[in-house]
Amino acid sequence: MDRSQILQRFEQWLDSALAEEDPPRGIPAEILAGDPAESAPTDWYTMWAAVTALTQEVKLEGRAFKQLSETLAAEAERRGRKESLGALLEMRERLLRGLESTRGLESTRGLEATRGLESVRGLEAVGGRSPVQPSLWDRLFPERWRKVQHALDVVRALEEGYRLSLGYLDDLLFQFQVQPIECEGRQFDPRRMNAVDVEETDRAAEGTVLSVYRVGYEWNGELFRPAQVRVARRPGNGVCIE
Repeated sequence: MDRSQILQRFEQWLDSALAEEDPPRGIPAEILAGDPAESAPTDWYTMWAAVTALTQEVKLEGRAFKQLSETLAAEAERRGRKESLGALLEMRERLLRGLESTRGLESTRGLEATRGLESVRGLEAVGGRSPVQPSLWDRLFPERWRKVQHALDVVRALEEGYRLSLGYLDDLLFQFQVQPIECEGRQFDPRRMNAVDVEETDRAAEGTVLSVYRVGYEWNGELFRPAQVRVARRPGNGVCIE
């Protein structure tokens, strides 16, 4: 290959490289044609003003997102605490029912132990009752008395366990700022109480809470659960308390 052929091939390749290419498909013709206004030079003041505005917008968006995130997190935490408090209050009611059942069981055992005596000396409990004394049959049959004492010891241990659990649970509820609603002997408050029963009586003023079926609670000064109570009503008064 001589010099003329090499030059000729180079010229062909150069012509093909400099030839106009077809525009890419899918791009509008006005974009390919270009806007003369866009080709005008941009001054530094306009560019920095646009950058500053964009920076402020990003900061505002970031601040708004942070506030929204904190609000959602606080709401989620509040809901979680509310569910936990509901479970704790349900546990407290079960412990109270268990404590009442142990007291009833202890009373039954004590009555069985003192049955047959002419003078019953009372039942043993933490609330100040006298200890159960062996009866005549217990002295004649000491094995029976030992069984009664063992049963009473078991009941006392259960009662003490319920008391300790309730004390720990009450301390935990106090830390969560949960307070029971005082109802018995007070005037009925429809904002914090639900009257599930009405009793006609002259012993108390009308609208007085006579007993509480289910304890109500306040959380952080707000109503968490209304109390279910029985309310006094004058005989012959048909006014319904709700």
